[in-house]
Amino acid sequence: MSRTHSERATERGVADGYGDPLGLGPEARIGGVRDGRLYWTRGRTVGTWTPSEGRVAVGTLPTPGDGGPDAAFRLRHGRLAKRALRPLVGSWTTTNLWPLRGGTLLATVGRRVFRSDDRGRSWEPVHRLPDSSGPMGVLPTSVCLHGGDVYLAEYTLGDDPARILRSRDDGRSWETHVETTAVRHFHGVFDDPYRDDLWATSGDADDESAVGRLDGGEFVRVGSGSQRWRAVGLAFTPRAVLWGMDCSYAERVELLRLRRDGPAEPETIGRTDASAYYAATLPVDGELWVAVATAAEVGADSTAPAGRANRSGDTARVLVASSASSYETWYELAAFRRRRPLGERLPGVPTASAYGFLAADEEMGLFVNPFNARSDAGSVIRVPPEALPRIAEEASAVHAPAPGR
Repeated sequence: MSRTHSERATERGVADGYGDPLGLGPEARIGGVRDGRLYWTRGRTVGTWTPSEGRVAVGTLPTPGDGGPDAAFRLRHGRLAKRALRPLVGSWTTTNLWPLRGGTLLATVGRRVFRSDDRGRSWEPVHRLPDSSGPMGVLPTSVCLHGGDVYLAEYTLGDDPARILRSRDDGRSWETHVETTAVRHFHGVFDDPYRDDLWATSGDADDESAVGRLDGGEFVRVGSGSQRWRAVGLAFTPRAVLWGMDCSYAERVELLRLRRDGPAEPETIGRTDASAYYAATLPVDGELWVAVATAAEVGADSTAPAGRANRSGDTARVLVASSASSYETWYELAAFRRRRPLGERLPGVPTASAYGFLAADEEMGLFVNPFNARSDAGSVIRVPPEALPRIAEEASAVHAPAPGR
């Protein structure tokens, strides 16, 4: 049976008891899984979670000691300031974290990039992002390992060229690998686990929206020219690349599949009601599962055509599908209603969107991380691998293939 999205976004988020809260606390952010550890941040605190040890705080991202900007940095990124403003504008995040290899971590706090070689106990600044970068510096999809090097996609919002940087020494130093003025910015950079390819996504106007590969220091578009090619995260399968449209003003947001050896145009394999941001994959019992998270966005898209308003609802969702249906049958795993702060009633006060961040590990399962949801006290929820096949057996699909397809 196929249905539209349920209106019953549960306060616990994950439907029907498929997941368990980890107790990392409100405003925790997952940063990825490496060597059996889930890495997380809460403000500038860095920690790990494992099934045996649970939650462990490891270290603290530093405050740059360069005089005057120090106080502004603390105000913008400090926990006390965010806690004070939370009732007015909601929760917002300015920190990202990526585990690389051998205990090396990379993090951003606003426009600062930091590196640790002892699993987050100590940190050193290694790069400063352009002044036009967004409040979070870059997106969580902006770092990957490929061919022994580290890549970082800058996320500029002004007139700076769009750049992807490369580090040949595990993040200690950086050089420009790709630079272009043909796109506004890059949304992410991705290692293809099935082929020796490095992919990237860009936006935001129709002619800037593209999915493509990096080749010889150039961004080579696989496809572009419409909002169907405006993606943030990519999910890789042996036969295809999957993503969801990152477009808050679209009449319908499509989930798309680009076959590796098929037509140059992506196929619609699902639909949802808000911009799709992040994706994760998880093998379970011979099938490959793909999870896609949407955002409950606020405000207008500055690149939208005249008269096209934000159509996002107030719910961030996590949708899942498996290779058993060729990713054409999707189930709603989680739904989180956006927190509605006091600032929504006051003209001119910006408020925060709600997101669902994702991470996956073959042994530990899928981690779902609601942020700025009405009830996110558990903050991170683990869905064990064995729970995903149960969804296909017990839940109704939100989008399924047409009869006879």
